[in-house]
Amino acid sequence: MNGRWPFVLFAGLLLASLLLVGGLGRTVFADLRAISTAQNDDVSWTMSQLEVELLRLQNAVLSAQAEGPSALGEVRKRFDIFYSRVTTVRQSAFFVPMSMEPTIAQSTAAATAFLDRSIPRIDGPDDALLVYLPTMRAEIEALRSQVRSLALAGVDHFTTQETADRNRLALTLQRLAYGLTTLIAVLFLALASLIQLYRLGQRASRKSEQARARFEAAVSSSLDAVLVVDRHGRIVEFNGAAETVFGYAREDVIGADMADLIVPEELRAAHRAGLKRFLATGNKKVIGAGRLRLQGMRNGGEVFPVELSISLSEASGETVFVSFLRDITSELKAEEDLKEALEKAQVGEKAKSNLLTVMSHEMRTPLNGILGSLELIDRSNLSDGQKRHLTSIGISGELLLSHVNDVLDLSALTSDANVPKRAPFNLTDLVQDVVDSLQSNAAQHDTVLTVDFLTSDLQTVLGDRSALQRCMVNLAGNAVKFTRDGAVTIEVERLAGREVVEFRVADTGVGIAPENLSRIFEEFVTIDTAFDREHSGTGLGLAITQRLVARNGGELEADSLLGEGSLFTFRLPLPSAEDSQDSEGPRDVQVLPTLPKGFQALVVDDNQINRDILVDIVQQLGGITQEASNGYEAIAACEEARFDVLLLDISMPGIDGIETLKRIRSDAALNQVTPAVAVTAHASPTDHAAILAQDFQSLVMKPVRGHAIHSTLVQVFDLVPDGTETVAAPQEEPEFLKRFGLERYTAAVQDTQDEIVRFLSGKDPSVPLAEADREEAHRLSGSAAVLGWMDLWSALQAVQNAPEGPWQTQLAHLRAEFERVFPAS
Repeated sequence: MNGRWPFVLFAGLLLASLLLVGGLGRTVFADLRAISTAQNDDVSWTMSQLEVELLRLQNAVLSAQAEGPSALGEVRKRFDIFYSRVTTVRQSAFFVPMSMEPTIAQSTAAATAFLDRSIPRIDGPDDALLVYLPTMRAEIEALRSQVRSLALAGVDHFTTQETADRNRLALTLQRLAYGLTTLIAVLFLALASLIQLYRLGQRASRKSEQARARFEAAVSSSLDAVLVVDRHGRIVEFNGAAETVFGYAREDVIGADMADLIVPEELRAAHRAGLKRFLATGNKKVIGAGRLRLQGMRNGGEVFPVELSISLSEASGETVFVSFLRDITSELKAEEDLKEALEKAQVGEKAKSNLLTVMSHEMRTPLNGILGSLELIDRSNLSDGQKRHLTSIGISGELLLSHVNDVLDLSALTSDANVPKRAPFNLTDLVQDVVDSLQSNAAQHDTVLTVDFLTSDLQTVLGDRSALQRCMVNLAGNAVKFTRDGAVTIEVERLAGREVVEFRVADTGVGIAPENLSRIFEEFVTIDTAFDREHSGTGLGLAITQRLVARNGGELEADSLLGEGSLFTFRLPLPSAEDSQDSEGPRDVQVLPTLPKGFQALVVDDNQINRDILVDIVQQLGGITQEASNGYEAIAACEEARFDVLLLDISMPGIDGIETLKRIRSDAALNQVTPAVAVTAHASPTDHAAILAQDFQSLVMKPVRGHAIHSTLVQVFDLVPDGTETVAAPQEEPEFLKRFGLERYTAAVQDTQDEIVRFLSGKDPSVPLAEADREEAHRLSGSAAVLGWMDLWSALQAVQNAPEGPWQTQLAHLRAEFERVFPAS
């Protein structure tokens, strides 16, 4: 019986609905009949009263003509009644459809015209009305036929309308009957569907019970602690793993408040607030967020770390929270131990690197003295044996200096002080030069050294020439070094459809054992062979090569068979310079539009040479300039005058360009929205992104070029390029020399040389760089870039960005570049 009561209830509701519909149908029929009859009677009465009232008005007029003024009141009364009847027919919404028929409209118009003519007399004095009575009687006689026609036409119109209404009502009732029949059929179908749904519900319920049983079995056997908590925070399920983790028996915690048992006291308020917020707003913060690391509390009050995930579920129609927890005390301890070991390894690696750097520098200084002294010794009075000893000393010194330089190069690559210098160069010539330089060594070993260029597009490419040359010398040199009576082949090929060039260096030498192949790129590793002891080495060549290849965005691979030979393959992105903006040949460029004549520009830079270049470029572009040597002067200038553009150096003493722009935006009302362009020597894309995020409209790299400034200002002023034209590639002549001539260029060179000498004087690389020294290095790097010394600019940038602590590598690099630029100093 329990399973049948929904059907009984549904059948009872259906029967009650049918009885209600039947009763309502009878009521509707009765009401419609009554309304229809009442409407027709009202129409007939109203239309007949028009003629009756007109006759009464006619009788009143006849009486007034016979009796005189005493009967005029009755005339006015009857006139007003007739007027009211006509007005009802004319203006009532009920009679409006009738007025559309021509006969009715004509009769109504005649009655209205009579009333309009009579109103002035009716409302006038009695004498005038007495005079008008004969005329009025005649007009009434003429109007009677019109009023009779109006009454008859009105009754006929409403009779026709009522017939149409009854027909429509009959059709509506017929449709209602169809609708009720359909409704009944739908109800029976719905009943059948409900029966089916009920049966499906019973099957789903059985499956749900089975799933619940499986879930409870999974919870009870889970290795993680599982807690099921209701909306009020009470525990409704607590598995065996939870008993082990928290130290409570299941029967002791069911129905208890979870927060009081396993949440540390200092976290309970936040836990309850989060639960309350979720119940009120549905806002999930921890629920469904995956595994989180929090703290739990054991039975004895011990607080320990747990990994927790919470999800929502339904149990017996009620929302519950299912929590999976795991004690991660041992995992955190292992992570901490691993982190500590990593830190120790990093400290050891850094100490090793620092030691190598310091020792290499300390060794290089006496080696330079030894080798220099050997050059100065007069050998004319020495015996042949003494000369051989001196020669041996010189060879050993040069070899030792080569090893020291390898260590310095490796240290420089490790510190990331240098960035790849990309410029156009002839790839074919470079590879051929390397091969030519190694031919004598190959001949000494009776080895044939050849090179094959497998594709034709290997002429002018864009890349780091010195890095590629070092890689080729290391790999080809090793191949020649370990090959006897064999062949060394170098192949160069541009990969199809890519900017990548692949280099393959193959030899038929001694080869490398499989167990050593994975070690050859490690630092200070040399592989023992049958005759490699003839050649000394640091074991750094391949390590340096791998880092150079990786730094330039490439990859290096090695394959070898012991006793058969080796194959070293590396790939580098070297786009054809003809496809690059740095190509040595002609190229198509946009024709930049003329800038607004007389635009006002503020040039801010702490370096006088940089300011001179920027001022000259802006003035040539038609602008009017004002200079500032630091951020404070720039702010003051912006408070006094309005500018069209601000050209701000980023690294300046006092306040940098970013802070300067912030203060201009907040304090200088005249220039709060003036476009700002960053002029910087920072080459890192990360630095560029950070600068552009600070309200700068654009950025220009130092050393600045006229075309770069022009194109940037075109963007700032939102101008449209005038098309394209073919122009020759830019020359390498420094911008300063081109703009200001040899005399000023020579003076600037001398000033910059003196400033760098003063900067280098007395510098102790073991003492960390002061901030003032970094700022001075940045200023000098700007001068070096403007004067065309890009390698010196790179060395000064490396000093500016040197890590905290000793900076021997950066200082040695700077001094070497300075000596190269100024060899006589």
